[in-house]
Amino acid sequence: MSETSATMIERREYKYLIDRETAAGVRAAIKPFCQIDAFAGQSPTRTYTVDTLYLDTPDLALFWANDHEQVDRVKMRVRGYADAPTAPVYLEVKRRINDVIAKSRGKVTREQYAQLVGDPSSAIPASITGKDRGAVERFLSLARTLHIKPFTLVRYQREPYFSTIDDYARVTFDTHIRAHKIDRLTFEPDGRCWRALDDVVTQRSSHSMVVLELKFTNLVPLWMVNIARNFGLVRSGYSKYGNSIKAFYSPIDNRTAAAGGWQ
Repeated sequence: MSETSATMIERREYKYLIDRETAAGVRAAIKPFCQIDAFAGQSPTRTYTVDTLYLDTPDLALFWANDHEQVDRVKMRVRGYADAPTAPVYLEVKRRINDVIAKSRGKVTREQYAQLVGDPSSAIPASITGKDRGAVERFLSLARTLHIKPFTLVRYQREPYFSTIDDYARVTFDTHIRAHKIDRLTFEPDGRCWRALDDVVTQRSSHSMVVLELKFTNLVPLWMVNIARNFGLVRSGYSKYGNSIKAFYSPIDNRTAAAGGWQ
C-alpha cells in the first residue's frame, strides 16, 4: 500500500492482460529495478487484498463515459484494504484525460465514510485536515452534485512493486479479481454473489489472466520499455469497474460456457 500517503497522484498507466507464465517472467525481469511493497512483503503470498466500492450516477453515466472511452472521464470509488479492517479508507476521484491519470484521494475512518457519502447534509469532521480535507471536499462535491450511489464492490489480490531507481514508477500484478453487486455503502456484502472477472470463462482463455499495470509519471522508464518489448506486451483496455457492471447489469451471453473458475 505504498501510495496510501499521497492525496494527489498524476501519472500514466499502461495495462496488459497476461498469462501466469508471462507474469513470472516479468516478475523476474523487474528485480534489478524494483522491490516489493513493504506491506505486501509481510504476506506469504506477497499480496494484499484490495476492496474497491464503485459509485456511479443513477443512470451509470460514469460507466458509459468509460465504456465509450470519452477523452475526459472520471471514476468515483471508496478504497479499503481487507487485510487491515480497522485502517482508514480513501475517497478517490480518478480522472482520465487521454492517457494522463489524475487521482485525488482523501483519508477518512471507516466510521466516517458511509455517513459522509450517504448523507448529503453531513459536514466534514474537523479531524480531517490538510490535503486529506481538500480531497474529501472534492469527492463530496462531485458525489452530491451527481447523486452517486454504490453499484459494485470489486475485490482482488495485488502484488505491488515500486522502482528503486525512479522518482515514481510502479508495477502491479492483480489476480483473483471478483465483483459483488451491491447497493449499500459497505465492504461486507452477504458473500453469496461474488463473480469472477478474470477467470477462464469471462476472459475466453485457457487460463485465468493476470492484470499487469505499469505506472509512471511523464516519460516511461527505459527498463519498462525493454520489458514490454522483450515480452511482446500488448496494451489492454481492461477495466475492473466496467467489467463488474457488465457482469451484473448486462444480458448474459448464452454462448458462454457454463464451467469456469480460476485456473
